[in-house]
Amino acid sequence: MVIKIRKPFAIFLLIAFGIVLIRTAWVGDDSYITMRTVDNFINGYGPTWNVNERVQTFTHPLWMFLLTIVYGVSSDAYLSLIGLSLFTSISTMFIFLVYGSEDAYSVLIGWTILMLSNAFIDYSTSGLENPASHLMVLLFTLGYLKWRDQLSQKRILVLALLTSLLTLTRPDLLLLCLPALLEVVLTAQPVRRTRLLLAGFTPFILWELFSVIYYGFPFPNTYYAKLNTGISQYLLLKHGMLFLFNSIVWDPITLFTIGASFLLSMLMGTRQEKMISLGVGVYLAYVLWIGGDFMTGRFLSVPLLSSVIILVGLLSRFSFIQKTLLFIVLVFLGFLTDRPSFIVLTTQDAEFENLTGVGDEQAGYYPATGLLSRERTTSFPDHQWYYDGGDLREQGVKVFVGKGIGFLGFNAGPAVHVIDIFAIADPLLSHLPVRSETDLLIGHFRRSVPDGYVETLESGVNVIKDGGIAEYYEKLALITRGSIWSFERWDAIWKLNTGQYDFLLAPQK
Repeated sequence: MVIKIRKPFAIFLLIAFGIVLIRTAWVGDDSYITMRTVDNFINGYGPTWNVNERVQTFTHPLWMFLLTIVYGVSSDAYLSLIGLSLFTSISTMFIFLVYGSEDAYSVLIGWTILMLSNAFIDYSTSGLENPASHLMVLLFTLGYLKWRDQLSQKRILVLALLTSLLTLTRPDLLLLCLPALLEVVLTAQPVRRTRLLLAGFTPFILWELFSVIYYGFPFPNTYYAKLNTGISQYLLLKHGMLFLFNSIVWDPITLFTIGASFLLSMLMGTRQEKMISLGVGVYLAYVLWIGGDFMTGRFLSVPLLSSVIILVGLLSRFSFIQKTLLFIVLVFLGFLTDRPSFIVLTTQDAEFENLTGVGDEQAGYYPATGLLSRERTTSFPDHQWYYDGGDLREQGVKVFVGKGIGFLGFNAGPAVHVIDIFAIADPLLSHLPVRSETDLLIGHFRRSVPDGYVETLESGVNVIKDGGIAEYYEKLALITRGSIWSFERWDAIWKLNTGQYDFLLAPQK
């Protein structure tokens, strides 16, 4: 039985979602890494992190540019992060409620899943790129499913453009759309459709050209810091499994929904529904391969939304009793956790976090950055790292070595050069080997700062003790600090990106 969705019903669900989001809204330290770049960009230093070197420390160009627009108007970093996140997430939910399905009961079940998922609610704010990723994957999935075999050239171009924009929120999210895009190309007129896809990918292609020209690298610095580590694949797979295990324990509804949607689509779904579910499977395999993340649920919110869209479509073919039984199971799973999504707890299970290496970032940061936190009394993050950054600025420190660089780096201002020991924001450290495999926190791979590196940055004279690293730094500095159009710089870009300088980083005998 299909019950048509009514406008008052959709408005009620949207308001309820908005209330929960406002109640749980927060920002994390990592979001301020992007905000330091945004602040530099607004103030004429270019899209840089440390103003004297061109380094891309963000994986989400689209989100960065949106934040730049909002911050340019508001001049308030915190409100820009919170405001843009809320606006984008509420827009996403509105589109889902209106276009997710004509069956109100199925939409209600989908809405309930999203409302009870810690992964989805937590990262509908946080200041990270997830809200933009949610919106793009929603539009792509709905368009692909709605148009099915009626794909005109214009519609193929739109799907390609949405995929391009999704990739500009996180490059690895391309995997979610890849099976669907391959299906589009291979079903008819492959040459013509490939050309249309390439045309739709123009924004991403243009960004890649800019990235190579301006930064000297096709990938953000985080790629080299987090994926170019030399850590054994066994350890990464182990941490990937712990990331998923953590989600099962802390947020059981999320992976249950993803798994149920995948199985049902494979058993009874259309070709298009299977392609979307296959994309979810490919993406989760990738998450497992890279070791997951240290933030519980962060990499699961986008595949969850794709899975919910598929599940809602499948449920419209179920009987009322079948839907109700599934609804009961989902609600049970949503409350089978120490922290339901709509309740803010500011404590963490430290023992379990130490076991899995995955933490509840929302619980940890909410006291300092929660929109309605009773403990936050300022209009900025009420966090020690933020105040430490202010101290560095006031003391006139030139170079600082540390971690927790988001709040600190933003408040330290452009005059302080911050060396990130986890290499996310440092071009030299990101190309050096990880210090140790024995004490790893996924996403935080610590490097040793070479002797003389701090002095080199302070003085502008290369006094790095290790001869190989010193020569490698000269080539790297030519790329990140030299004249953009010089022949020497482009020669260094080619040789460094093709590994011709890697021998300089080999341990000296």
